[in-house]
Amino acid sequence: MLDKMEKKKEGNKEGRKEGKKERKKERKKERKKERKKERKKERIQMNALDIILIIVGSVAAVAAGTGQPIIIIIFGQMTNSFVGTSLNVSTGRNKFLTNVLTLNVFHSHAYYFVGIGFAVLLCSFFEIWTFVIASERQTSRIRDKFFFAVLHQEMAWFDTTPIGTLNTRLTE
Repeated sequence: MLDKMEKKKEGNKEGRKEGKKERKKERKKERKKERKKERKKERIQMNALDIILIIVGSVAAVAAGTGQPIIIIIFGQMTNSFVGTSLNVSTGRNKFLTNVLTLNVFHSHAYYFVGIGFAVLLCSFFEIWTFVIASERQTSRIRDKFFFAVLHQEMAWFDTTPIGTLNTRLTE
C-alpha cells in the first residue's frame, strides 16, 4: 500500500514538473512574441512631419538646381542682344533709338538675373531648413531610443563597458 502511495506521489511530482516545464515554455514563447512586438515598436520610424519635410526639401533642392540652367539661357539671350545692337550701331542708323532699346534689353536681363538669384536663394533656404529640421528630429529620436536601451541593460553590461564610451555614443 505504501508503495502505491509513494508511486502516486512520485507520479504527481513528475506531472507537476512536466506542467511547470510546459508553463515555462509557454511563458518563453509569450516573451518572444512580446519582444518581437517591442522591437517593431522600437524601430526608428519617421512620422508624417518628417516625410513632409523631406519631400518639401527635395522639391526645393530641385527648384534651386534649375536656377543655373535658366541663367545660362538668359545669358545666351543677353549675348545675342549684344550682337544685334552692335550691328545697328555700326551702321549709324538712329543711334538714340538703338541706345534706348539696348538699355531696355539690358535692364530686362538684369531683372531676370536678380529674380532668378532671389528665387534660388529662397529655394536653397527652404531646402537646408527642412533637411536640418528633419535630421534633428530623427537624431533626437535615435538618441532617446539608445538611452532607453542603455537603461534597460543588465548590470553586468555596465561593469564591462567603460563609462566614457556611453557618453561618447550618446553625443555622436
